[in-house]
Amino acid sequence: MFRLKKNVGIILSPSNFGFDTAASTFECVFNEPNEKRFYMFYSGSTNIDWNHISCKASIGVALSQDGINFAKYSGNPVLSVGQIALTPALFTCKGKYWMAFAYKPDQLSGRRLGLAVAENLLGPWIFVKTICMPQMRWEGYDIDAGPSVVSLKDDTFILFYSNVSNKLPYLSFHKILGSNYLHRQIGYVKIKIRDHDVLVEKNLTNPLKKLNGEKSAWNESVFCPGYFSLNDKHYLLPTGSIYSISFPYKQYIGLVESTSPFFEQPLSKRILIDGPKEKAELYPDAKSSLALDTPSPIIREDELWVYYAIMDRADGVWKTGLSIFYIN
Repeated sequence: MFRLKKNVGIILSPSNFGFDTAASTFECVFNEPNEKRFYMFYSGSTNIDWNHISCKASIGVALSQDGINFAKYSGNPVLSVGQIALTPALFTCKGKYWMAFAYKPDQLSGRRLGLAVAENLLGPWIFVKTICMPQMRWEGYDIDAGPSVVSLKDDTFILFYSNVSNKLPYLSFHKILGSNYLHRQIGYVKIKIRDHDVLVEKNLTNPLKKLNGEKSAWNESVFCPGYFSLNDKHYLLPTGSIYSISFPYKQYIGLVESTSPFFEQPLSKRILIDGPKEKAELYPDAKSSLALDTPSPIIREDELWVYYAIMDRADGVWKTGLSIFYIN
């Protein structure tokens, strides 16, 4: 149903100065219905090592009329919370704009999910509350948001998220069995926007294990998915990685189809963007293997546009790429 039209290549790169000199990536592209202006909310970093003690990461926005040529907002960053803020996910409710994101309060804390609100897309963005902490074994010490949100009804939404690491007991258990590689999975939380509060319910059947494949499959690990719906079907776009092989890891953008927005029983799972095979088109100047992350899809007439984070492992600099697909 989705056939590649064009790998556009890199469309957003780090700046020469400011909050995003080391990365412009982990994006969420948002546009109002019937509006031609595109807003790319992205994560900017001051260090290519996001875990470095000196690293500061915040969220900025870039604007475009055609969805390809983006100009960064002069008032960036638009959201800065704690030491690290990244992986924004935008949605609207009750006449306001809402942004879910992952953040790290300080060097000693793990990432958790937060929520911010604004009257205008360019801000000011106001931090509302922490909506999800890594507590379950599979979540590890850090969690990241996916760049898309599912609307169930006017005030209720699903936010997909994923683990970044394993808890030590979990990792040790797998070492006993002979496996010590990272295993990333996807879960979701339900967000309810009330007049005076935001209620959050964590899915008790997390993670969505049926999204993962067998060892050495493209979806051995899955994380930071995007989402869209089309013709009464729901589509999740997870990043897939094979961590069980030796470094450098092979990474992909997948496409999962379901009749339900909860994806309990996927109809199909396949590769949409093959990082190793399409390397020359995705990143022509790359000197090493590619890393991929956070696919953010939008539907434009009869085409599917997929934005994603992309990095040449030779330099470790995360940028933003775009691929366009025909919808047959």
